[in-house]
Amino acid sequence: MTTQKIYPVLGVGFGPANLSLAVALEERGRTGLAHFIERSHAFQWQEEQLLAGADIQNNPFRDLAMPRNPASPHTFVKYLAARGSLTDYLHLNAKFPLRREYSGYLAWVASAFRDQVDYGRSATGLSLVEADDGGELFRVETDDGSHYLAQNVSVGTGRSPRIPYAFQKSMGQSVFHSTKYLSSIERLKDRAIRVAVVGASQSAIEIILDLLSRPNVQQVTAIHRSIGFRLKDTSPYSRQVFLPEFVDYFHPLPSARKRRLRGELRSINYAACDQDVIDRLAGAQREYELTGSDRLVMKPFSEALISKPLGAGHRMVLRDINHLTEETLDADVIVLATGFKDFGSEPGDEPYHPLLEGIAHRLPLDEDGVPVVARDYSIELKTQADSPRPPRVYLNGLCEASHGMGDAGALAMLSVRATDITDSLLRYATFDREELLTAGTSQ
Repeated sequence: MTTQKIYPVLGVGFGPANLSLAVALEERGRTGLAHFIERSHAFQWQEEQLLAGADIQNNPFRDLAMPRNPASPHTFVKYLAARGSLTDYLHLNAKFPLRREYSGYLAWVASAFRDQVDYGRSATGLSLVEADDGGELFRVETDDGSHYLAQNVSVGTGRSPRIPYAFQKSMGQSVFHSTKYLSSIERLKDRAIRVAVVGASQSAIEIILDLLSRPNVQQVTAIHRSIGFRLKDTSPYSRQVFLPEFVDYFHPLPSARKRRLRGELRSINYAACDQDVIDRLAGAQREYELTGSDRLVMKPFSEALISKPLGAGHRMVLRDINHLTEETLDADVIVLATGFKDFGSEPGDEPYHPLLEGIAHRLPLDEDGVPVVARDYSIELKTQADSPRPPRVYLNGLCEASHGMGDAGALAMLSVRATDITDSLLRYATFDREELLTAGTSQ
């Protein structure tokens, strides 16, 4: 008989996605039904990209709770009121909140669920074990040698960074992804450095602007396959991709049509930037041109073929993607603002989240060999003949390939997605009376 505690719901990762799930469960009177593990030692969100002046590019009212419950104590407005800064914020008349302010909001909400989170524990494996009733439980192993048992798992860890092939063997203190930007660049603040930034995303342009503000950065080279930094499509018609009605439309489409549609809509969220940062960078570039400075160099239509160590830095071979001509570029530091992997069969994709490797043989696959994710963000694992119920793992914020662009880390879909997952958990629930009482309900 199993004597270890069995959690009805175990959340892996406690960023905005699973935080929003905790809020949704609380609203349904199920506080405590879920437990969470988080590798960071305290709540943090985009800590490596809290750059001066950076905003969230999202309507702040589409927060963890307001679209579902305007009276929730966990809204952005309630956060501002609790800090006595609501009037100050409204006085700014800003279109979007600063990223640093929104990070404070998320941390404030997370503090209300502190007792439900084990911080400083990273999940290293996921498998299935037999339960006392003949069914199956999830076993989640952690980096400290412990493990958890759960009836359901919500994976909310975020997607894996996309590392171009040329840099996969070079990753380290001087070649790093944008998700490690601030801590990495701070360690180099006492060195005069030349920095290459690969990518044409919002993150790329924000990082370039930050680098240009640092006195130890002698030169910044922007490398991207496009003509330059393109304006993001912010039309309210295009941004319908961040509405639940679009998910309803997108989810049942065949895989090939999903890929085509995602390609057509790419400029809404990828390799595109906001007008304000484009204007700032264009102004900075013009200033350097007027003074004859080469501190900012643009390499459009370029991709890196090779990156090799050269002294304390690196030598890259760049190729023009149209003329196919090649040139070398030396840099001390390389920042990869290259986004994240999707689930799929295309080059650079991964078939599923690495944490699912231990249950890969039980994943139902589509014609492309990618796990089938239901509309409620669950994967119903293939069952054994004598199993009384199919185990379900939920992908919380990892489902762009199956659910559309609203699942690409978009804050706008947090509360809606959490509602869908909560409804699903309670619809398929087999929790006994003791578990429900513990969770805060007698129903």
